[in-house]
Amino acid sequence: MSDIPPDAGGQPGEDRAARRHGDLAELIARLAADFVDVAPGHADGTLDAAAEAVASGAGAVEVVRYEKAPDRQQFVPAHRYGADPHLPAVIRLPDAGPLADLLQEGNALIPTEEAAEVFGAGPGPGRITVVAPLVEERSVFGMICWQFAAGADEVPESCVRLLDLFGHLVSRTLAARRAIAGLEASELRHRSVLDEIGDVVVRIGSDGNLSYVNNAWHELTGRPVVDTVGADPMANVHPDDRALAAEHMVAAMAGRPGVREVRFLAKDGSVRWMEVKGRAVFDAGGAPVGFSGVLHDVTERKAAEAAVGAARDEAERARDVAERASRAKSEFLSRMSHELRTPLNAILGFSQLLEFAELGDDERDNVEQIRRAGRHLLSLINDAMDISRIESGNLAMSLEPVRVRDVVNASLDLVRTTASDQGIALAVAGDDTATFVRADQQRLTQVLVNLLSNAIKYNRPAGRVDVSWRQVSGADGGTVRIDVADTGIGIAADRLADVCTPFERLGAETTGVDGTGIGLTLTKSMVTAMGGRLAVDSTAGTGSTFSVELPLATAPAAEEDLAAGTAEAAEAVVYVEDNASNLTLMRRIFSRRPGIRLVTVTSGAEALDTILRVRPCLVLLDLHLPGCHDGGEILAAVREHPDPAVAATPVIMVTADLTPGTERRLMAAGASAFLPKPVDIASLLAQVDAHALRTVRA
Repeated sequence: MSDIPPDAGGQPGEDRAARRHGDLAELIARLAADFVDVAPGHADGTLDAAAEAVASGAGAVEVVRYEKAPDRQQFVPAHRYGADPHLPAVIRLPDAGPLADLLQEGNALIPTEEAAEVFGAGPGPGRITVVAPLVEERSVFGMICWQFAAGADEVPESCVRLLDLFGHLVSRTLAARRAIAGLEASELRHRSVLDEIGDVVVRIGSDGNLSYVNNAWHELTGRPVVDTVGADPMANVHPDDRALAAEHMVAAMAGRPGVREVRFLAKDGSVRWMEVKGRAVFDAGGAPVGFSGVLHDVTERKAAEAAVGAARDEAERARDVAERASRAKSEFLSRMSHELRTPLNAILGFSQLLEFAELGDDERDNVEQIRRAGRHLLSLINDAMDISRIESGNLAMSLEPVRVRDVVNASLDLVRTTASDQGIALAVAGDDTATFVRADQQRLTQVLVNLLSNAIKYNRPAGRVDVSWRQVSGADGGTVRIDVADTGIGIAADRLADVCTPFERLGAETTGVDGTGIGLTLTKSMVTAMGGRLAVDSTAGTGSTFSVELPLATAPAAEEDLAAGTAEAAEAVVYVEDNASNLTLMRRIFSRRPGIRLVTVTSGAEALDTILRVRPCLVLLDLHLPGCHDGGEILAAVREHPDPAVAATPVIMVTADLTPGTERRLMAAGASAFLPKPVDIASLLAQVDAHALRTVRA
């Protein structure tokens, strides 16, 4: 900055004033041009030097630039120049007076006589002070004060206007500096926030190169931020995913923003999965000029998803293996059951026929031993098959209202002989005779027989078994609890949880009591399948109580007694069977029904012709037959026959095939009943009598 040259001396006063005014105006104009290019960091120094130059050019002996203090109640010096300081260090903001008017009007020449009021003690007699306020958006944030020496001529109005003009220039320069400083601080804050977040923020310019990245980019790629700007944005994208990343950018630029998961190459050589969210950046005219994106690291989530997927696949493979094993087990049990039941049918059937013969005591005991062993073997086969059906979901259930007392009495009848042989007393204590439960009558009988058999087997000599039942209220409509209590050896508290574990006999395997350890497992499964619950309460050395809890049911409507009266037997029953022993057994069984003529057929090819020729009251039909027709095909042919009388013929399936679903399939196809082999003679004759009776009455 250059000062105005000193006066030449000897010139008239007006010439000197005019020359001073012209030089000062030229100086301020030159300074205004300099202020345009001044760097924000050099603004204060440039302004202070300019203020000193203007003071010298105007003839002032002192210049002070004041700015508002942080308390906003006073002005304090930001720059002071002059060898003879008289202006105060602090100026309080007045509520009224010349300075208050100055701050409102924007500029003023403070007369000497008022200096004391404005500046406290004042600059001294005869001194003149010119004040130019510094204003930004109509708010005064400072002032520049010029002090002129005592005895000086009055400051011309033109000089005051130039000093005021300089104040406006300083105001704009300082305001610009403050704005730039604010922008820089704002940018610094934004950069700090972007650098502190964990996600990568990128900006791609119109040239397709990176124009901005935050510090997270460096943490991901290891490349310094300064080296990344202007670089290829695909450089750190996994080669296999670059096409996907490019497609994402193109879609965003076309106005279809979205989310993609893209692999990036990290600085440690690993691969990081990044979830990329991006959108296009547009200029003021709406034209796309770039791409802005946020990259969120989802590597851990992808690893977890992969682990879950692998676990799911492994679980599916394990399930497939288990299902195949279960199917193989079921098929094996079904085949073995069929192979075992066929000869067992003959053993039990002929032993039952022998009981009707005239036998000595030893021979009768021999027959009883055969029958008992056969029944035990049949029980094992049935239990194994039932467990298999329950596990595969193929156990046939017919849930209906069942009278509790009837089932209890029937179950007691089935075990009464065994209890008598062992000296065990049986007692019943029901709360009424009209209590019904929702259950399958056959399965509920099987459950109670299992519980009663155990209560008898594991009881003490001359012991007791009590059966009772009572209704239990509940929010779901109530239940019925059937208790089977014994006075036996009991179960230790630490073994109660194992009572329904398959093949777990709780130490009974060391005793002489027969058993397989699957009876209670089967019992619990059946109770659960009927919508009930099995519980046990036992005290070692005292006895056990097994409780079956089933849903309460409403008594069914009264049914007509179809068995009333005596009906004339039908002429014939056709039995289709290829096994010679079973044919002989059936002939001897029906010999005890002299009113029924048994017609036997040994092949499926002859079966339908025989049925049409004989017109029987009942057909007993084996499932697996030699030739081209099996029992299922013959059943279908009967049911589909155009003659209504033939189509209505009762057909009872008698088979050793207990494959899961077989009974359900045959009953759905129109079978009147399903009897498994080995055949129980009493059950067979009951079915024959019932169906023959219905046929005659119809």
